Amino acid sequence: MGKLITKIKSSKIMNKGVIKKVKDKIYFKFISPREEKKTDKYRTEIINKVYKIFDGCTWQLFAGSFLRFYRDKTMEGQDLDFYILRDDFEKVKDKFFEEGFSIQQIFVSDEKKITEYKFLYKDVSIDVFMIDKKKKSYIHRFTMEYGNKYTKEVIGNTQIITGKDIIGFEKVLGDFTNTKEYEYKGAKFFGFAEPEEALYLAYGKNWTFYDPSFDPRKDPDNNKPIQHPNATVYAYIKPLTSYDQLFSDVKNS
Repeated sequence: MGKLITKIKSSKIMNKGVIKKVKDKIYFKFISPREEKKTDKYRTEIINKVYKIFDGCTWQLFAGSFLRFYRDKTMEGQDLDFYILRDDFEKVKDKFFEEGFSIQQIFVSDEKKITEYKFLYKDVSIDVFMIDKKKKSYIHRFTMEYGNKYTKEVIGNTQIITGKDIIGFEKVLGDFTNTKEYEYKGAKFFGFAEPEEALYLAYGKNWTFYDPSFDPRKDPDNNKPIQHPNATVYAYIKPLTSYDQLFSDVKNS
């Protein structure tokens, strides 16, 4: 049944014009808040597990997660975004399965590098971004749609989303290695040692208040994202428990 529903959602008629707008509106009004409540329930448990998995690594809780924590003194209603140096992730990645996580999605750049994993734990999704060093800067990429010129196809257990409007956006981070330990409701995590500098670089001068007009595909002015078209998203109808399974459907088709 899950595969059939995914195929229906992937059809062209469901991803164009008015139908797509209605589908997106339903998601953000009903589904997204429900997902955030699940995260609220398991947040400290998940942070503690990630802290254990990433022991000895250079990593941080960042993006909206850290913004809410630092600015608003809460994380309620916010998803979880973890950043880690790519080489460090490779050393510990198998520990996710040992701790009860599975892979829900991966995001692949135009250079065929995995830039982000979406892991699933107790029906809660978390995002783990790969951080790369580029010249003297640390950068990360996030993937978003930027129009309707993309296709969705189901092959085996995998939904593949491709097209020139699936864009990888590259942004510069601050000194990713300059971290300190924080705590939220008894759960410890690492974040930027100079948080206000990092948040200004990520969100611009308006980071100190909620700005509904902020668009990560275009903002902030002081750190404009660089676009890389032709990214790919692989979503797994049945979450994976092995990295060997990541591209098996594509290879076997």
